[in-house]
Amino acid sequence: MDVKSLYTLIAAADCGSFAEASTQLGLSLSAVSLQLRALEDEIGITLFDRRSRPPQLTEEGRDFVRRAREVIVHWEALSESLSRDPARGVLRVGAVHTAVASSVPAALRRLQSERPEVSVRLTTGLSHDLEERLRRRTLDCAIVTEAAPGDSDLVSHRVCSEPLVLIAHRDIKGRDVTRILASEPYVRFSRQARVARLIDGELQRRKIAVNSRMEIDTLEAVVSLVRQRLGVSIVPAASAGNGFPEDIRVRPFGSPPVLRHLAVSLRSDCPKRHLVTPLIEALRGVYRRSAAA
Repeated sequence: MDVKSLYTLIAAADCGSFAEASTQLGLSLSAVSLQLRALEDEIGITLFDRRSRPPQLTEEGRDFVRRAREVIVHWEALSESLSRDPARGVLRVGAVHTAVASSVPAALRRLQSERPEVSVRLTTGLSHDLEERLRRRTLDCAIVTEAAPGDSDLVSHRVCSEPLVLIAHRDIKGRDVTRILASEPYVRFSRQARVARLIDGELQRRKIAVNSRMEIDTLEAVVSLVRQRLGVSIVPAASAGNGFPEDIRVRPFGSPPVLRHLAVSLRSDCPKRHLVTPLIEALRGVYRRSAAA
């Protein structure tokens, strides 16, 4: 049995179709179909019901996929342990946009300096989307806004806690955050973002009604809109990286400040844990230096 066929099977199961699996694997649709047909012939099990479109896993197929995942985990762990350089490998990292705008580049620079044989594939997205990709094993780890206790089945390692702050154009006067939020248009993070739910929860707790006219999912876009005097917003402070532009005013949000926790999440059976650990250490180091500056 060729291990490549198991990777193809898992991709087809996770993607929900042969066509999407072919795109993910960089293979033709016919190559995916032939591999899976050959695998069925070899093991004597009908894995997919091809009467439906797209083909659906049979009950035996679902059971075989579960066992195939276990085989792949052991295979990848064995491959890593037999490598001449245990640091060698490809690390597939996901990260929320706000982390990429601040800590991730410096942490990756440190990781590459300490582990030059590690290749990193970085993708961005919302926390819940990245966590779903972890479950589907298309990512090795993800830098996300930490979920509430009990809300995730993944292993989570907190790397920092960021205070939320109000940002406004310098032309907007006043120091009272509640009054500023009540009187100015509000630029909202995408409601699908976990940090947005944290912010909205605090606004509701404090009974602050905002006039939300724009909604967007990246920190850069939020800051750009605020700079253009299109509204005010609430964002994680450390997400500004080297600081906010000079024409942006920053005020604390909450007393004590409301914190957004960033964490590195991964599966408990992640075969690349030995590569994820130095990334976690690099992120924590970057945040420690930033806090001390």
